[in-house]
Amino acid sequence: MTSSTLKKWLPGLLFLSAQLINTLYELTQDTRTLSWAPHTTQVFYRIDAFENGQTWEKQAVESRYSIAQSQWEAHASGNLRRLVESVEAQKPGNPDSVRITYRRNGAPERTYLWKASR
Repeated sequence: MTSSTLKKWLPGLLFLSAQLINTLYELTQDTRTLSWAPHTTQVFYRIDAFENGQTWEKQAVESRYSIAQSQWEAHASGNLRRLVESVEAQKPGNPDSVRITYRRNGAPERTYLWKASR
């Protein structure tokens, strides 16, 4: 490459490199910074509700929370926790507990447990 060609391509190459490094970094974090993709986090989850030691049926869980019982979410895992907390604060007939098991971007599985205060 000649000097003038290098000067022409250098800003684009630097910007592309910065985006690639940022994307690789965000795959391991729950962050929202400058990126071409609007959502860099995928959360694979499963919601289970329990009442008197019995697990609720899939249809009951999906009806109560208006999302699939087991699926992936394109946003942070906090959205799932806030969804469960808001539904349980507003709707009658709470289960005894709700367990969300989730894994963000292939990281180790985590568990969130909501318990009714009875």
